Amino acid sequence: MPALSNPRYERFAQALFAGLAGETRVKRAQSTAYLTAYPNCSNGNSAEAAASRLLRRVKPIIERVRELQAQANARLQPKLDLSRERVGKRLDLASRIAEQQGNAAAMATSELGIARVFGHLNETTECAPTDFASAKTMTDIGRKLLQSVGFASPDDVSIQAAIEANDAFIERLEAIRDNAQGPTIDQDD
Repeated sequence: MPALSNPRYERFAQALFAGLAGETRVKRAQSTAYLTAYPNCSNGNSAEAAASRLLRRVKPIIERVRELQAQANARLQPKLDLSRERVGKRLDLASRIAEQQGNAAAMATSELGIARVFGHLNETTECAPTDFASAKTMTDIGRKLLQSVGFASPDDVSIQAAIEANDAFIERLEAIRDNAQGPTIDQDD
C-alpha cells in the first residue's frame, strides 16, 4: 500500500506509527499523533475525540500503520544467505576442520553435505535403504537383495541365485547360533 492520498491522513498514520515507540504515555497517545497532523486543533481533549473518530471512520489509516510496522519489522530481520556457494564454502570449512581434528565421521558428513548441495548424489537410489518390509515373496526378497548391491534390473536366474545365497546365509547364521549356545539337553531323557 503506498502512502495515503490525503497528506494529513498520511501524517497522522506516520505519527501514530512513531508514537508506538514513545517512552511516555503522552508520546504514545493518539491525541499526540492527531496534533502532529492537525496542529490547529485547540486542545488535547478535542484532539483525543477527533483522533478516535478519524480512526473509526477512515480504515486505511490503521492499514497504513500496520504496513509501516511490517516494513520496520522486515528491515530488522537479518538477511539469511542460503546460496549454494555459501553453504558449499561452509561445508568445505567444516570438512577441513574435521580433517585437522582427525574426526572422520564429521569429515564424511561434511563431504556428503557438499555432494548433496551440488547435486552429486541421487538420494533416491544411492542412499535410500532397501525396504524389505514390502517384500511378499522370496522372489521379491531376492530382487531387493540384488538391488541393494546395485543390480538395478535383475533377471530371473540372478534372482534365484540370490535366493539360494540368502538361504545359505541364513543356514550359516543358524549354525553360528547353535554353536554359541552349546549342546542342548533333550527333555525326553
